[in-house]
Amino acid sequence: MQPLPAAPISCRRVGVRFPGGRDVLAGVDLDVPAGGVVSLVGPSGCGKTTLLRCVAGLQRPTTGTIEPRPESLPPGALAYVFQEPALLPWLDAVHNVMLPLDLIGRDAPAGRRAAAEHWLGEVGFGVDDRAKHPGQLSGGMKMRVSLARALVTEPAILLLDEPFAALDDLLRTRLTELLLDLHARHPRTMVLVTHNIGEAIIVGDEVCAIDRGRIGGRIAVDLPRPRPARVRGGAAFSRLYDAVCDMLAEAAR
Repeated sequence: MQPLPAAPISCRRVGVRFPGGRDVLAGVDLDVPAGGVVSLVGPSGCGKTTLLRCVAGLQRPTTGTIEPRPESLPPGALAYVFQEPALLPWLDAVHNVMLPLDLIGRDAPAGRRAAAEHWLGEVGFGVDDRAKHPGQLSGGMKMRVSLARALVTEPAILLLDEPFAALDDLLRTRLTELLLDLHARHPRTMVLVTHNIGEAIIVGDEVCAIDRGRIGGRIAVDLPRPRPARVRGGAAFSRLYDAVCDMLAEAAR
């Protein structure tokens, strides 16, 4: 299966008003170049996940435009990783990963299984665990399956909504490094929603702060890639960390 070429994302004056008149997003402009990675940070309820859902086509904007429209993309070109793995409990790991291919009817069954096993291998999922069902898997193993399921269609756009939030710090760091490695070997456009400032910096080309439904600031991440874990101990990372903290504080005023 050939990977789909990375696609740019363009949001123009995107607004979302929930019932009762509450504006969750208010005129957001956001550009992500093809193959680029943007991290969205901000307090709970600021609109990060709502914007991600709009890009995915899971939430219809009240105003504004988003390109590409999900319905204009080939099947499987856009993938979404939720905060909870949301695996089907009656399917084993391989069949959970095969599911997107089954739904879009891509390849013969043998090809779908081969693709699922390939991507489970890519995310470091052990061969002996592939026949296990979600109830037999740890939180980290479930998230690896969720990542493999998102990547099995070789998407042009990958959207991640706090995928590692429920994991302990050590496992979170390992899976962040895995995400970086996968992006280095299989570049695609990514948007990451996270509360973790360090994660936002280490993954993104740009960190955008959202507060009260607006983008309150942007910081370009000038750390060279690849970005091993030791980058977090350097002066450049510390400088960016302080800058993002200051940006969030300024956006909240």
